[in-house]
Amino acid sequence: MKNFYDPQDIKILIDLKPQETATPPVCSLIINNTELFNGVLASARTFETTIELLDSIDIKISLKDKNYNTAPNTGLCINSLQIDAFNIVPNWTQLAQYSNDKNIIAPTNYLGYNGVWSLSIPEPFYRWQHRITGQGWLLQP
Repeated sequence: MKNFYDPQDIKILIDLKPQETATPPVCSLIINNTELFNGVLASARTFETTIELLDSIDIKISLKDKNYNTAPNTGLCINSLQIDAFNIVPNWTQLAQYSNDKNIIAPTNYLGYNGVWSLSIPEPFYRWQHRITGQGWLLQP
């Protein structure tokens, strides 16, 4: 039986949707070095995982093997990314990095080029959320 003072898990939900189903994208999803998906994303899917309360978070979503000549419209949309019901995408998309082979750097939730979209939270989630939402300082133990 869990007590109220036991550390709780943090739930991460990611909703991915292919841009074009005729030539679906090849992609991968990795959270904290755990691969949740790697392959062809033929239809929209929601991925769910949990992490420990005090863990940092590292999310990487890759679009790979896109052929710009034969399938120029192939892409991947991150419809939503929620961490404990806090909407990172679309509300805080500017905090993510998208490194791609066209060197186009802009906040986005759409992966249209071969590359990696990543979000790194190097501290416990609730401490990070408190800081980015401008709620002041939190004392650390």
